[in-house]
Formats: sequence, C-alpha cells, structure tokens
Amino acid sequence: MQLTTPVQLRSRSWLSPFLVAIVMVASANQVGAVVTNDDEAETVEPVRTRARSRRSPLSPDENDSAAASRQETHKRGASVRASTEVSAYTDTDYVHVLSPTVAGSVGDEVAGWSIGGRYLVDVVSAASVDIVSTASGHWVETRHVGSASADFKVGGAGVSLAGGFSREPDYLSLGGGGVVSLELSDKNIMPFLGGSYGHDEVGRTLEPRSLWRPMNKVSIKTGATFVVNRSTIASLSLDAIFERGYLAKPYRYIPLFAPGTASSIPAGASVDLVKSANQYSVDENVPTARDRFAVSGRVAHRSKGATFRGDQRLYHDGWGMWASTTDVHDYIDFGRRFVLWPHVRVHVQRGVDFWQRAFEQIPNPAGGPLGIPALRAGDRELGPLYSLTGGLGLRALLGTDARNSWSLTFQLDTIYTRYLDALYISRRQAFFGVLSLEAGFD
Repeated sequence: MQLTTPVQLRSRSWLSPFLVAIVMVASANQVGAVVTNDDEAETVEPVRTRARSRRSPLSPDENDSAAASRQETHKRGASVRASTEVSAYTDTDYVHVLSPTVAGSVGDEVAGWSIGGRYLVDVVSAASVDIVSTASGHWVETRHVGSASADFKVGGAGVSLAGGFSREPDYLSLGGGGVVSLELSDKNIMPFLGGSYGHDEVGRTLEPRSLWRPMNKVSIKTGATFVVNRSTIASLSLDAIFERGYLAKPYRYIPLFAPGTASSIPAGASVDLVKSANQYSVDENVPTARDRFAVSGRVAHRSKGATFRGDQRLYHDGWGMWASTTDVHDYIDFGRRFVLWPHVRVHVQRGVDFWQRAFEQIPNPAGGPLGIPALRAGDRELGPLYSLTGGLGLRALLGTDARNSWSLTFQLDTIYTRYLDALYISRRQAFFGVLSLEAGFD
C-alpha cells in the first residue's frame, strides 16, 4: 500500500518544500517495507508485487502554490485528497493486466494526523508459456485489494499504522504493520523502526478452502534519513523478512528428464522439445522457510530546475540468491505546470542454490524405481537473470488555486528481462503504463 512516512516532516526555513517532499518519501518509505528477489519491493500490502507509479516531485513554482495552500490549511484545519488511477501491463509472454485504483485521504498537517484508504482491482488475462506447457488454456482472473492507513505525530515522534487484504479465487492474504520514527538534531536526522505481519492462504481454484496451505511473513525495517545540506538528503535502511509455510507455486509442474539427459536441454528450449524428452511431471517443491535481507540507500539532490534521485539496493536470502538493483530518476521542471522525468533501472541476480534449468530423475543404486529431486523449482524468477527498465513520466498541474489543486500524471516504462538459464523463454519484453488524476481540497 502507498503510505506517507510516519513523520509528517515540517520544513525548516532554509529547507525547500520540494526537498521536504523527497525526505518524506525517503524517510521510512512504506510500513514494513522489505525487499524481494524480483523487480519491486514488497510492502505490508499483502499482495503479489506489481510495479506502481511514483509520484513526481513538485517544481519550485508549484511549491510556491503549495506553500500558500499550506498557510491557508493552517487556518482551516483538515484537507482532503482523492485520486484515481488506471495502470496497464503487457508482455511478450501473453500476460496482460489492467488495474483501476481509487484512493483518498484526509488529514491535518498542523495537528499531525491523517487517515487514508485505497482500493484496487487487477484483471489478469494470461496464456503464458508456463500455462501452455501444462496443456492448460487461457484464463482470466480478478484480484481485489483494499488497504487503509493512519498516521499521527506527537512532538518529534511519529507513528504510522497500515493494514490490508488481497482476495483471489485461489488466494487470500491479510496483513498489517507499523513504523515509529523520531526527529533528532533539529530534524536533520530521522531514524525509524517498523515491522509487519502477513498471513496468506494458497490453494487452487475450486479446491475446498480446508485444503488451502498457509504462509506467514514477519518483516522488520530500520534506518534513518539525513538532511545533508540545503539541496541534498540521503537515507539508509536495513530490511529483513522471514517467511514460513507454503512458498511454492500451486499450478507449477516440473518436467523430469531421464538420468544424464538434462544437459541436452538448452536454455530457452521450446515446449515441444521439453515435452519430447519429459518422462513425467511433478509439482514444484521448495523449502518451507526463507529469510530475506537487504540494505538500501537513497540520495536526492535538488539543483536549479531539476532534482536527481538515485536508489541502490543489495539483497541476499537464505536460498542463496544475491541481487543488486539500481534505480535513477531525474525530475526536470518545465515552467510552472510541468515536471518531466526519465527513469532508468538495472536489476541483476544470481539464482537460488537449488536452481536447475532441467531436473533429472535420480538413479536407484538397488535397481528399483527412479527417484525425484527433493527440491525442484520452475519459477524462472528464482534463476539467474538481469532486467533493464527505461521510461518517461510527465506530471501536469491543472490549476493553481491555493485551496484546490488538480494534477494529471502519465508514466510509461519498458522492461527487458533476460533469463540466463531457464526453459521455454530466454527473454521477455514488457510495457507498463499509468494514467492518474489527483485532486486536493482544503
């Protein structure tokens, strides 16, 4: 879920409102945020991760209006924000997702409180190679996601609380968490500590609920944001997530090959080639425990007419995966109403220890039936890969009324992923777009 930071930071006289906004984003990020092995960070939102648009910073001229608006807000009290968003995803593996979202919040910056909520629907249409390889047909599924958050501040201490749910025909997820933060050294250092808990139940469509398998997650996040100078802020955070329970994919089946033949199955082997050599298929089986750890850093620097933001994340988990993610935005002001930002992202990872492109049956020394590997995974996201993302975003301020503000944001990214040691496909091209409208009323 998208959350404000636990502390609604108030700007010092010399610190630009623009940088305050960046500090708020960088300070605690999201309640219980933890990194994962794939392209995006997981949050306390109990859903499968999807890329979300990132709101662009305000230009200096827009901040003049925002500052005036805040002065009026101080006189009137609470303010209301509402937004609607439509995002779309499509890739060359024939997966398509359409996601409309509505969100709203109300809060009083002076009193130090806010509450908000969000509701999202994912409509997924898929006929990927993994589905085709198991002789399954094209399917369409709808996912419903709801979340709520509350933030309050007393003196230099702030607290954020959040909770949410995700529901699909074969998946239920519930979660919640919180973050506590402090303002130290005249608000130049802002440490924070947070955690969250999530409970998932995983099954198959039309399978009785009593047969669904549980998975529990506990996450811990700590770190701090630092005001370096008038133009620069930085943040550092440490994340850990501990997963226990059913961690496999219930619909994924692993082809097994005769002993000594797996090396003849090349990376990216076609469905027909795999089927011709497959002896039979078994369901996926992975460890029932996974501990994930990461260290993340961010730097944001405001120069004349632009703001640079860079993020770096290093990741390791108990399954033996190592990963590095570098993410860069450069927000460029165009007059009073427009902000344009190019976006570049690079992700590389080493596969888990038990990853194999092709699994073989295990010979029986006594001459009996052949065995099967105890650990076996077909999710290519667990294998070695790299991903390159590039895109553009544009935010337009539709009005300059001090009491009411409207903005329109558009973002388009293309994502190229290269799978270095997987069956069926060796590369995937994807496109992700977002169109959102946001309004604020004081």
